[in-house]
Amino acid sequence: MKRILRLFIILPLLIWVACEDEAPSDADNTIHEFELHSNNRVSSLLMTESEYSDWVSNDGFTDSGMRIPLINDVYNKFPDEYDFIFFVLNEPSIPANLSYYGMLIGVSNNVQGIGKSIYDYSSDYGSSGKLKAVMQLTGLEYLKYGPALHELAHQWANYALPTHSVDGVGSNLTSYPYWGHWGFTGGSTKGQLGGFKQSTLIDNGNNSYTVEEFGPFANGGNGIPYNELELYLMGMIPISSVSNFDMFTDITSLAVNTSTFDFTANTRTTYTPQSLEELLGQRDPSIDNSQKDFKLLVVVITDSPLSDDEWNKVDATAEWFSIKGDDGTSLYNFWEATNGVGSITVEN
Repeated sequence: MKRILRLFIILPLLIWVACEDEAPSDADNTIHEFELHSNNRVSSLLMTESEYSDWVSNDGFTDSGMRIPLINDVYNKFPDEYDFIFFVLNEPSIPANLSYYGMLIGVSNNVQGIGKSIYDYSSDYGSSGKLKAVMQLTGLEYLKYGPALHELAHQWANYALPTHSVDGVGSNLTSYPYWGHWGFTGGSTKGQLGGFKQSTLIDNGNNSYTVEEFGPFANGGNGIPYNELELYLMGMIPISSVSNFDMFTDITSLAVNTSTFDFTANTRTTYTPQSLEELLGQRDPSIDNSQKDFKLLVVVITDSPLSDDEWNKVDATAEWFSIKGDDGTSLYNFWEATNGVGSITVEN
């Protein structure tokens, strides 16, 4: 049994989500210099010092005018066979001017019944419909230690429920819509996108509740697996396997204790598999034919050739994230986080 890391994030750093194979083009068409590591898992993209400074200082990843041409250049080098492209900054930790550890930006979605619209902007990026999303991780080893699982969950969740979180503690707080995360919502376990463990909820009467501490936004990076609702939205389990859970909105007070929270809320909504499906409709593709195996391209953005130590660090994180088995640590790779149902292949 893995030890689940306990991390409550009441005011987290911002981590948000925006809303046919082809042969690779001739490498001579590339604008940047790419280097492929000998283990065939990770690659690097070399920028000039000024371009890299601009990318980091002005958060080029969030600027479509900078992001899209860069990914088009990636497709000048690599074939259109990846579900996700992850950029990793060659930084020991998050740069001071950036406000997120990781960010996922959606490119296409063809899944119905998860509360998310159908769209496809892949051709803008140089893909013919294969690419689902792009991600940036702001530290060299954040694929393992940062929010990779959390950000991947955003490809499918939370577009489903009108959740709430709070600003402040005590009775002088504001309860507000918290789309994208679970907020004050229960689950089979604490969720990658926040929320509490349903089995710890105590009803004290008069709209008063006690629950084990949790984060409305996240619950410890790669230290926890996906909960049942997240796994259903991802297409990993049937809706019948999602246990009943409660969602609280219009929260009127919050007391933070050593290991528990006491809160009051005017609205409590209980979801069952039946009511969830009535709200969202049937998932299509269903569990029987949903995609469960994904292919990932990891590209380190740097302004100088990677040292052996830097290559070893990022290659080790890519190897760990794609292991199809228990890695023997308290952290969860993708296979473990999906209970062995899903897998990710990382290769260049």
